[in-house]
Amino acid sequence: MPAKGTAVAAIACAMMASTGFAGTVEGSASYRERIAVPTDATLFVELQDVSLADAPAVTLAAQRYALSAVPAPFKLSYDDALIKDGHRYSVRATITQGQKLLFTTDTAYPVISDEAGNSVDLLLVQVQAQGATMLENSDWIAASLNGEPIETERRPELIFGQGGVFSGTGGCNRFTGQAEISGNRIEFPDNMAATLMACPPPLDEIERAFLKTMQSVTTFAIQGDALALLDEAGEPVIKLVRKQ
Repeated sequence: MPAKGTAVAAIACAMMASTGFAGTVEGSASYRERIAVPTDATLFVELQDVSLADAPAVTLAAQRYALSAVPAPFKLSYDDALIKDGHRYSVRATITQGQKLLFTTDTAYPVISDEAGNSVDLLLVQVQAQGATMLENSDWIAASLNGEPIETERRPELIFGQGGVFSGTGGCNRFTGQAEISGNRIEFPDNMAATLMACPPPLDEIERAFLKTMQSVTTFAIQGDALALLDEAGEPVIKLVRKQ
């Protein structure tokens, strides 16, 4: 009989070990604009590992909610086994209506690590839909790349002319091209013309990462003097400020 009890206890311990212990991140999502939540709007919230500056964020947990009002509460459950020492974690969110992106977070909201806690209130910004005219004749300097601030003396710069024409510098080499812009959608070409100067570190790494990340951009959002270039998942991969 004792042997049987020991076996049962061992099985129970093994089941608990394989199940793991779940943590939670909770909070609210809202936006500043005094407008009603659109019909059939959906709130999508993700917990992501954003530790690698030159790689896409890794989603650890995600939840989609039917949205009827803001602020809207959310709660994400994650497996504690996925949390690693020295890694950084952030929560992001989007509000969509069908395939149309309406609102998105455009800044990092850290959680879990660095004493950030497990509760966060998200403030989303409205995605503008006026298209190319919003970008025409504007000059922007990159402030962050894949969630990491750019702190080099020379930072990448992006200049828009008319009709989708753009130019700029990665911090060392200059480039030009023609972007496809429709509504809040934007697509940069693969075959941009660029100079081929050798760049000293860390400018070379920043420039390579900047030009590579431009290829993943699908939408943009402007709020005041801030421009966010977002990827297909709605993640703001390049953030820029208007050049004064």
